[in-house]
Amino acid sequence: MLIERSWRVTMADVDAAGIIYYASPLRWAEVLLGDWLEESGHSIAAMLGAGEATPVVGVEVRYRAPLGLDDHLRLGLSAQRIGNTSFTTRCDVWGPRAEHPAVEVVVTHAFGGYTPPRPGQGAAVTKQALPPWLRKALAAGSDSEGSEDMGGERCAQN
Repeated sequence: MLIERSWRVTMADVDAAGIIYYASPLRWAEVLLGDWLEESGHSIAAMLGAGEATPVVGVEVRYRAPLGLDDHLRLGLSAQRIGNTSFTTRCDVWGPRAEHPAVEVVVTHAFGGYTPPRPGQGAAVTKQALPPWLRKALAAGSDSEGSEDMGGERCAQN
């Protein structure tokens, strides 16, 4: 496991019916990744300042049980796949009434060199190999042995 956190579902996390808004688990997974990177000594701000980025190139979310306002959750982020230029994390969201994760969020990130936006141009990311520190930290938090997968990687061109 890379990182675990407790979370309470707030008004910002729910829709008008009082159940979690579909995008809230994506935000929770992003918070956990940012916390983990910071605890690893490489905050997102520091990485961007050093010309590095981990843009999202794929997302899959599975909703298995309802979650609502004021539910107390347990979030756990683990490394699911470690490739040459990308990695995949899985955030399991355990609710108060479930024996299994209520929500599963799987996010694939590319790694690359980052050039900040300039007037009239957007930011640019050029695909690069995962640095040793990131590969080692992800391997320490993988959810199974042999998570290494070097084939079939894709990287977004934006």
